[in-house]
Amino acid sequence: MTTTDLHALTGAYALHALPDDERAAFERHLAGCSSCAREVAEFTATAARLALAASVPPRPALRERVLHRIGTVRQLPPGAAPLHRVR
Repeated sequence: MTTTDLHALTGAYALHALPDDERAAFERHLAGCSSCAREVAEFTATAARLALAASVPPRPALRERVLHRIGTVRQLPPGAAPLHRVR
């Protein structure tokens, strides 16, 4: 387990981002903690609203542009700052 404060895991739990051991420990905690249960419910509802808000279909030409640029844009090494921003 990476954290000792189970109260800090509400967001990760709501997003299904906990490893099995932390999820099991948090679910045992959740059964008796009404404030965590309320926070998980709020995070879950917020995540669902954000997912719906961001579900805009891309323009048809975007796929072709991305596939074309894949072969021409060099990946930066980890930690390197980009030299310029492509729009």
